Amino acid sequence: MNLVLSDFVNPDYGQKYPVEMVFEWCTDIVPLGLKEQANEVWPQPKRHWFVDWAAIKTGPRAKLNEIFNRARGRANTFLWKDTDDYLCTAEQIATDGTAAAYQLCKTYHTGETEKWTEDKKDIVPGGVFAPIVTHSIDGAQTEVAANPGADQFTLDDTTGIMTWATGNKPSAGVLTVTFQFYFRVRWTFDKFTDSQFAPGLWRMKEQGPHIVEVIS
Repeated sequence: MNLVLSDFVNPDYGQKYPVEMVFEWCTDIVPLGLKEQANEVWPQPKRHWFVDWAAIKTGPRAKLNEIFNRARGRANTFLWKDTDDYLCTAEQIATDGTAAAYQLCKTYHTGETEKWTEDKKDIVPGGVFAPIVTHSIDGAQTEVAANPGADQFTLDDTTGIMTWATGNKPSAGVLTVTFQFYFRVRWTFDKFTDSQFAPGLWRMKEQGPHIVEVIS
């Protein structure tokens, strides 16, 4: 499901900012006598968001219920735009002159030994934010655009894959890409409870929705 929760429930409707965010890693600790060995299981973290609504108006509350019920609780996924992590700026992707398709991605902590790169598959549509793409060959930069003609690329905003026509593959060089993206998430619960405390105003009985990143 490609509904974006944060499009409908935002600070104008009573959302406080996420009161808690969790980065979860998975590590296998193996005892070696008195010592131990730490083995990294996941190549990237899994994110959790705990979003607090002190008060929510009837309209956005109806949309929140719609997303919850269309997702069937935990059964299906939807999209979330993190207010602090939704933009990838000048990510560099090497081109080899033979491939026609390239995956959008974002590198975190660029330049550090502990950096990691994540594929970004759910992309903010071009009608909202058009990706900025340049192709560098031996230092010479050319800006390219999404699908104005057969010699340019198409972007699937559900996979994050840029594809060029077979006869117009990018030459060996570097793509520099700026784009916006969503996180694919799911609810962590199957039962949703809220209460109306004033005409047209609702609040959740718990701290607020807990959503967790789904990595595919």
